[in-house]
Amino acid sequence: MTTTKKEITEPIHSTPNDSNTYHFLDEKVTILVSGEDTNGKYAVLNSVKPAKQGPPLHRHEIEEETFLVKRGQMTFYVDDKVIEAKEGDVVVAPRGSKHTFITGPEGAEFNIIARPAGFDGFVKALGTLVPANAPLPQVGPPTEEQIIGLVNASKPFGITYPEIEKAMSEKQ
Repeated sequence: MTTTKKEITEPIHSTPNDSNTYHFLDEKVTILVSGEDTNGKYAVLNSVKPAKQGPPLHRHEIEEETFLVKRGQMTFYVDDKVIEAKEGDVVVAPRGSKHTFITGPEGAEFNIIARPAGFDGFVKALGTLVPANAPLPQVGPPTEEQIIGLVNASKPFGITYPEIEKAMSEKQ
């Protein structure tokens, strides 16, 4: 069987709308360019995240992530490096690197370019579709059950949480 891959031959233009915007954990994420648009080559997402928040330390086995800070400040931890980023800065977390970030005191807005695509599918699978003008989700600290659910839901997308998974295995 021969598979034909679609090449990008036309410009792509996208804006936030009610069919590409999600509440995803504590963020509002808009999938501006999906893997379906690029034949899986990359995805572009816009994220708005509240103050002093960030994901657990994690690793993407499939994607490299490029972050472009649009508003606010963020502190990135990529393997053994600490990177203070401000508006206009770009930070790249290579595929396989252990990384996380914390937003500054005003929160942050940033773009994520995931290459190859796949992270967009993760957002669609775990997120809840919301109107483009929706405020940030109101969530509290995650429960142990929610953390376990996140770890398990992440596996099909090649995302792992080394410290959480180690703690979980030690509890068994």
